[in-house]
Amino acid sequence: QIPIPSVPAFQPSTPIPERLEAVQRYIRELQYNHTGTQFFEIKKSRPLTGLMDLAKEMTKEALPIKCLEAVILGIYLTNNMTTLDRFPISFKTHFSGNYFRHIVLGVNFGGRYGALGISRREELMYKAPVFRTLSELICDFEEAYRRCWHTLKKVKLGHCVSHDPHSVEQIEWKHSILDLDKLTREDFRKELERHARDMRLKIGKGTGPPSPTKDRKKDVSSPQRGQASPHRRNSRGDRRPSGEKKPADSKAMPDLNGYQIRV
Repeated sequence: QIPIPSVPAFQPSTPIPERLEAVQRYIRELQYNHTGTQFFEIKKSRPLTGLMDLAKEMTKEALPIKCLEAVILGIYLTNNMTTLDRFPISFKTHFSGNYFRHIVLGVNFGGRYGALGISRREELMYKAPVFRTLSELICDFEEAYRRCWHTLKKVKLGHCVSHDPHSVEQIEWKHSILDLDKLTREDFRKELERHARDMRLKIGKGTGPPSPTKDRKKDVSSPQRGQASPHRRNSRGDRRPSGEKKPADSKAMPDLNGYQIRV
């Protein structure tokens, strides 16, 4: 009987680097899928909550996976690591007249970059979070490809993925597309650092004042529904084909508003 790998569980005191190593061990224990048949259909356009349901199914089935499945699984297994930033990194390489594509989950903890994933090649999956910059991490992958006789052609970088497993937003897979045939080495490095800076700014906006502001707007709007709600109700009433008379709607507004406040 084939043993089923156990999903890693962590104590609150377990350091993030140790957790990442445990997640990578679990992904590696599932093994790379060499069968030619993909066991899990992953649509990148699905909302995050749907992809997390699929990742949960992966842990139950414990079947071999490929690189994209490993990325989804990595997101699922690191959702509770709120101090860890996760973002997809895609590679396009050329070897012997053919193009090859690969994807890993980039991670950033404490200002240090690393990666989670699975590959036929050991050096093209896990990277401990020890790289000082994003460009250092990507250059390490490029060097690993070079040792495999592959030439790196394109790098696609996504934005940070939400830690909310119930989020209906989609993963941004390719915020930055870098074509190495069109960029000098210095421009390539600058573009990587620009993307890293954009992610930091987005994280700052996501965890800073703007998020609470949205909640505060909802809270503030509640006692002011006497002003805001009638406008929304009138616009809905105009769109309804029910043919209700507008005077009746306007007279009924205070009662509707009162009902909303009670709810």
